[in-house]
Amino acid sequence: MNTASPLGRRRARAFAAASAIAIAALTLAGCAANGGSAPESSPSTSPAAESDLAATVAKLQEPLEAYPVPTEPIEDVSSVEGKTVYYIPITLQSPAFTVTANGLTDALETVGVNVQLCDGKGTPTDISACVNQATEANAASIVLDAIPYGLAGNALDAAQAAGIPVIINNQIPDPAHPDSETLETIPGSGTSMEVALSQWFALDSNGAGSLLINQSTDGPSPAAYVKTAQEEIADDCADCTITINGISVSSFSLIPSSTSAALLQNPEIGYVEAQYDQYLQPTQGGVQQSGRTDIKGMAGAAGLGSLQALENGTFLYAAASPALTFQGWIDADASLRLILGIPVPDYVVPVRLFTRDTISNDTLTEEAEASGEWFGPTTFPKDFESLWGVA
Repeated sequence: MNTASPLGRRRARAFAAASAIAIAALTLAGCAANGGSAPESSPSTSPAAESDLAATVAKLQEPLEAYPVPTEPIEDVSSVEGKTVYYIPITLQSPAFTVTANGLTDALETVGVNVQLCDGKGTPTDISACVNQATEANAASIVLDAIPYGLAGNALDAAQAAGIPVIINNQIPDPAHPDSETLETIPGSGTSMEVALSQWFALDSNGAGSLLINQSTDGPSPAAYVKTAQEEIADDCADCTITINGISVSSFSLIPSSTSAALLQNPEIGYVEAQYDQYLQPTQGGVQQSGRTDIKGMAGAAGLGSLQALENGTFLYAAASPALTFQGWIDADASLRLILGIPVPDYVVPVRLFTRDTISNDTLTEEAEASGEWFGPTTFPKDFESLWGVA
């Protein structure tokens, strides 16, 4: 693996951040007044810095000129025809995983490989059962999404011992389980999404806002993404306050009450972020329970429903979304390379920021989400097929 690449360095930084995941709250100096509203100008931010941040946030809202498709071709792809790849997301409560699953299915269909979807349901028991099912079925590879190795460690050990390669998406690298011929970690877009949302928050609040993040506690990666992002952009928001509210798929029903309680305990908060799409509705419910009507909502891993809500202007002001269909094609490419014993490149999953000011410029349909047009040209499937020798 090429650990000297920019992505490799980000992987290392993300892992280093994991040592601080036990925090209950993360505070950057100072606090905002009047429900997180900002003063006319920030005394800690120069006009030049504000201009640079505005340019950065504007750039984050633009589609790519081209997707970052790998360049090394794959030979002998026909030898995998008829095999089956298992895709196991942490929970199908999030529609984002369905989009990725569809992308993976479409990609592997071009080379005659089947995809079996198994819902992890947010529990170690169900995740392990899915992995065991894949092992018993002699899967060609297993793709896990947003699942740390430790949630199904014994089952994943057994799968690799049986010669089945495993891909773990959207997690920081685990030093106890480094990449190998049968294991590949693709960190995904977690840090990039947090950086994009934080930079928008810093700009919108003039560098003096107060933000509540409903952060997932399902594994070490979500906290590492948040902490790394905040460290990288601290200069953009030196007078901001960030409060973390830990939430989980396994305690979904408690999210509204914990959100409301955090807002009542911290009346200076003016922004609330749902780290992932599946947490948006209960997060908004908690804001409503608090009686606050001045909150600006933010969301990560935003899918079609969240972007439509952003356009409607009911709660959301900003949303960051990864190119989920493209991620499915990345998973297919990584699966083929591992199955065939070919080195796996570093992948980049693009992220785009959407705001109320720009969302109306996009076509918000299932077709647009599936094609990847929100993020750039829709020619990337043909690019992958050319690499695989099937175009």
